[in-house]
Amino acid sequence: MGGTFDPIHYGHLFIAEEARVCCGLEKVLFFPNNQPAHREGKDAFAAAETRFELMQLGIESNAHFEASRVEIDRPGPSYAIDTLRHFQAEYSDAELHFIVGADSIRDVLTWHRGAELFELCRFVAASRPGFDLEAAKAKLSIGQLERTTFLNVPGLHVASRDLRDRVRNEKPIRYLVPDAVCKRIEDLKLYR
Repeated sequence: MGGTFDPIHYGHLFIAEEARVCCGLEKVLFFPNNQPAHREGKDAFAAAETRFELMQLGIESNAHFEASRVEIDRPGPSYAIDTLRHFQAEYSDAELHFIVGADSIRDVLTWHRGAELFELCRFVAASRPGFDLEAAKAKLSIGQLERTTFLNVPGLHVASRDLRDRVRNEKPIRYLVPDAVCKRIEDLKLYR
């Protein structure tokens, strides 16, 4: 499961656990990106190392979750194709699943070499509150749809940008992120 994770929150964690259980995954790798290629040159708010630390704190209570530095340590923009090729070499006997939100599966063909991604992995696309899964499905070919599992998950409407705004406006984020993540954000005075 990749992304900016700026910061990681319970929405990310629930989707990852739901995908793990529903798809029978042995583990879920979380890999925060270094330089998001799909965000049109916009930088993350927290530094890559800080986001990685927050992500580690957020997943530490689940033995099936694991952190990967693959995109943090690679210079330049983070492209899914490079990351999937890395994991394909590292886990050559495993079938890879790429967990994304339904909004991402709608746009995946616009990603760098997006059509090729379906050859490297299966996608798991989680619904999001207010997002039309049918619109996302309409963008994919029959073959791509066959390599995608769509999950209807409970409406946990949590977004990292909203969490950053809450911190900036001195509103609580407890119960939206794991306690260890909340404490570390406070300690570092992030997002203020």
